[in-house]
Amino acid sequence: MRLAFQKIPPTLLRFLRHSYAPEYCREKLLGDVDLVHSTNLSVPRFRSAKKRLVVTIHDLSFVVCPEFHLAGNIVHCLQGVQDAIPHADVIITISQHTRNDLIERMGAAADRVVVTPLAAPPGRRRIEDADILSRMQHTYQLPPAFMLFVGALEPCKNISRLVQAYARLPSALRREVHFVIAGGSGWLNEEVRTLVTALGLNDCVHFIGYVSEQDLPALYSMATIFAYPSLYEGFGLPMLEAMQCGAPVLTANVSALPEVAGDVAVCVSPTNTEEIAAGLRSLLEDSALRTALRARGYQRADSFSWERCAQ
Repeated sequence: MRLAFQKIPPTLLRFLRHSYAPEYCREKLLGDVDLVHSTNLSVPRFRSAKKRLVVTIHDLSFVVCPEFHLAGNIVHCLQGVQDAIPHADVIITISQHTRNDLIERMGAAADRVVVTPLAAPPGRRRIEDADILSRMQHTYQLPPAFMLFVGALEPCKNISRLVQAYARLPSALRREVHFVIAGGSGWLNEEVRTLVTALGLNDCVHFIGYVSEQDLPALYSMATIFAYPSLYEGFGLPMLEAMQCGAPVLTANVSALPEVAGDVAVCVSPTNTEEIAAGLRSLLEDSALRTALRARGYQRADSFSWERCAQ
């Protein structure tokens, strides 16, 4: 089989999505292709015996948790899903949870929705080289021991409750293990930094901003634990990345997160601050638990692969 790939120009994509021109016109504009794969919810409207349409839908957070999104993003994403359901020959989701949401909440036909779980990048492995770790510590001004969050600073990541939970830890434990937050600004995130200041945590909570792809393995490898109690995720890839680098994981017991974490993470209610704090404390104070989860985390991460996803 010969595969050839081409990108549809954005202006044409907008026309194909928003135009109500006759279907044969839109099909002709797509050119001599057998299959169109939409990966960002900019879905062209056509059903054709000659061309197949595949759409990947990563999550339905804009339906389940609209309060976490800007209005324009909700309109864009919702329109994409509503276009995909009647027009796509196949809809791909990255978790069984998102598949269920799509069928139950949006009325998608079950026989046209398939799941292709993701995987951590194969090169994202634990770093043991002391020189690399020392350089990373200097570059990002990292404390000797820290719990880590990686992700965009946006409401569904539940960072405010994570900060509140961290504040509930014994002061001696906070002095020993700081909290490092790595990620871009996202949206609707003003509350997080204000909260850190209000709780008197400026000395032990560190915002290090966006971390480059090549630096992430060392960051995960240095973390005492990785905390990811999101309110909603279509998959939760940072958890697998952390596991693959040997970081014990705390996550939430909702959406697709338990599906990905399996039984190798501490799972808590993301809306219960005391429960999050108790989970953090159990991981930070129990070295035997961290060792066990680290070993099982390697195995869990390896059970996901991009080869299997592609197949």
